[in-house]
Amino acid sequence: MPMLSRAQNAAMHAAAAGRSTLGIPKAVAEKFVADSHGQSVKKLPKHVKPAAKRGQPFGSLAPDGDGR
Repeated sequence: MPMLSRAQNAAMHAAAAGRSTLGIPKAVAEKFVADSHGQSVKKLPKHVKPAAKRGQPFGSLAPDGDGR
């Protein structure tokens, strides 16, 4: 998984060190840190806005989105 922002990078490094309050599993963070070792964060944005919410809940097949 590539780094998307400086904030994500900082959060993953904190989780790998055991200082995360976001609920990121330590094993996931350690893998992320190992995979991104040596990559520059200088050109990354500070934050990335979350994806826009869609009208229907995930996995819903109903046209009105109520899941029935």
